[in-house]
Amino acid sequence: MFKYIISICITVSFTPFLLNAAYFNCRALQIKPARGLFFPGSTAAHGQRLISSTTRLFLNSKDEEFENDSRHMISRKQDDLSQLQKKATNFAIIERLLTSSFSLKEKSSLIQLELIGKGSVGPDDLSSKNCIFLAPKDSSLLGTTRNSYEYSQFLPMPLPASGEDGILKLLSFAYKGRPISKSLCLSLNPLLVNRDGALFDNLPYAKWTIDPLKRNRDAAQNPIDEKYHMGKRDAYNRFMGKDWYGRSLSIGNVAARIQYMLGEEEAEEEGGLIKEDANVKTLAERVLEMEVQESRMALAEAEEQCAILRAEIGDGGMDYLEEMSDEILLMQYEALEQGLKAVNDAKDSLEERQEALASFRNKGVEGGNSSSLFSLIALQDLVQGQKSDAPYRGASGYKPVIDTKDEMFKKSILPYSSPFEMMKEIINEQLNAEVIGCIIEDISLFQGSTIFGGGIAIQRKGRKKTLSLNGEVLELDDEDDDFGNDGIKKGETMIVECDFDEAIGMALACGVDIHMDRKEWDRSKIVAPIVFQKSNDGDPQEQSFASALPLLQSRIDTIVIETQGEGKMSQYTKIQAPRGRTGASLSFFNGLRTDQPVFDTNIPVQSLSEFDSLTVQDKAQLLLSLDSFKGNLPRPRALRRENNSNDNILNPLDELLLPLIDESVRRQVLIRIAEKNNDSDKVNELQKGKSRRQIAKENADLAREEGKDQLAEMWEKEAEFYAFLRADATQDEGSYSRFLDRDEWYERTRQKIAEKNRNKFRSLMDDMEQD
Repeated sequence: MFKYIISICITVSFTPFLLNAAYFNCRALQIKPARGLFFPGSTAAHGQRLISSTTRLFLNSKDEEFENDSRHMISRKQDDLSQLQKKATNFAIIERLLTSSFSLKEKSSLIQLELIGKGSVGPDDLSSKNCIFLAPKDSSLLGTTRNSYEYSQFLPMPLPASGEDGILKLLSFAYKGRPISKSLCLSLNPLLVNRDGALFDNLPYAKWTIDPLKRNRDAAQNPIDEKYHMGKRDAYNRFMGKDWYGRSLSIGNVAARIQYMLGEEEAEEEGGLIKEDANVKTLAERVLEMEVQESRMALAEAEEQCAILRAEIGDGGMDYLEEMSDEILLMQYEALEQGLKAVNDAKDSLEERQEALASFRNKGVEGGNSSSLFSLIALQDLVQGQKSDAPYRGASGYKPVIDTKDEMFKKSILPYSSPFEMMKEIINEQLNAEVIGCIIEDISLFQGSTIFGGGIAIQRKGRKKTLSLNGEVLELDDEDDDFGNDGIKKGETMIVECDFDEAIGMALACGVDIHMDRKEWDRSKIVAPIVFQKSNDGDPQEQSFASALPLLQSRIDTIVIETQGEGKMSQYTKIQAPRGRTGASLSFFNGLRTDQPVFDTNIPVQSLSEFDSLTVQDKAQLLLSLDSFKGNLPRPRALRRENNSNDNILNPLDELLLPLIDESVRRQVLIRIAEKNNDSDKVNELQKGKSRRQIAKENADLAREEGKDQLAEMWEKEAEFYAFLRADATQDEGSYSRFLDRDEWYERTRQKIAEKNRNKFRSLMDDMEQD
């Protein structure tokens, strides 16, 4: 289907070019006979030459104009064609990621949606739910009133009650798309960042954050643990205002600001350099003084470290040195040599900066154009010395990025229109990726209910490199360079799960489409005419963010949407409102539960047969009922993908459930999977790690199969005794401190004494009953 579309676009795109060429050829044929016009005598010859030369000039100029126009037109058409090809490729990628299939039919398996407004759904104020509405792209019709639009089918997406205001505020700014100030943007950023398990938390910082200098590796070039990576912290600091354009007070950026200001003054002077302003000169001098002060501090630190090393070596005296092995003595010597070298380098750096400051002051006393020229040279050297090798803005452990002139004076004022646009920039720079589309999908694992979630599809970009060829600089896109991320090369794609409002906001900020499975759209859509009223941008009273989203003119009172988990079904629709984020509304003291034990004594799923009998809905319900479960349930798309790929691995739902059930059942499940995968080493490892409780349960099952009921009861009591000893029977033995468990010898002794006293009092009670 995409091939046919592309071929038609090529034909339509080049039709004007062919028509223009044919017209120009016809005009040329009409002009050529004029060269043979007859003029009498020399006048005729002169006129002939004049007409010939004039015609030649006309044709040459027309040829050049035509070639230039044709070249520009072809370039534009090629760009349009490449954009069309890219859009078709991205559509196919998203279709594959979302539905695990690629449709070659005329009607694709995805439908493109757009945000059409906000409104309420419900018969009255008490039971109504605030929603945002989506509709098929370009499906609106003009309404009967001004700035009103009518839709025949739509999809209401109910908002969670706990974060409703923040969601509408973020979407309003993204929908409006107008640049906002730094203070306003920083006040909105927490609404996007402070969500558990949402877009900010789910981005692949550890795997995709570019690391060209390999700083996320140890001395042996092995990757360090992902929890020690700084990518997520860098992104959070960016949202909190770190390395904001034009606002950095680092030495390099201060020097660059002065340099840009001096450059503007020189550009305004027609005769060249002019005398510096006293304030600018003073600021430049202060920057050099800061450099000198930093060099002094670096020298003091180097001397301190060298003195500490000397003291450690010299405290033991000659006897201590003689007792040292040659290897340790050599290491100490190398460390001392490096310390002395650091001191000398710090001294040299201090002398260079002191000389630069003295020269600047001397030139300032002399005055004239030479002072201004020297200031520019000094500032340029200072900026070059402070140049950062950070792979992206806000990277920890690097010098701050030096802003360009445009970033410092223009982009620093109104750089973003919403936090979503800032998120887009972080994805582009830090993850070296681009957002190719957004999705809306059903995330409910329970039949009869639909809960909407979102996602963004990101694709890894290549690494830009420059190559000099015959004096010409060429820019290449290296597709094999992973930018320090093992296995993450150009073209790698993934879906980052998020809330549905975040997917809509990212689609607005990135200018991409919102996609949804057509089958889900057909199941969930509501067919009825509705009208939305857009705000008047020319009215000053309607410039606030609250009026940015189009508003539903009348409430939809024929539908009742209930909240997930309240035990009620929605009326005339399967759509339910998502649960609110309880963590944001609980206070510190209200969140405490005094009636909850340190360890949960409930042991879910105590046999392998019980685990095998659980359905997907049973497992999901069990997870939600456990206090120890913290997180989100996997989405149906993830379960379908894992079930289709391999039956011999755990699906995401089982991975969440297994750590919370009986440890003996968990080990049996893992052993069974290892046997299916023919992993004998893993099977032996799991067999050796069996707990005494699991061995007792297996002995009881074996005795029961052999018909030895008394022996089976004895082993079952033994298994219950071992479970009684454990503080938490869902965790493996040795995974927590053994002092939390009950002592076996004490419990056996106590039970024996209790049984003895019980028998004694039982005989006494029997005698009393006989009397």
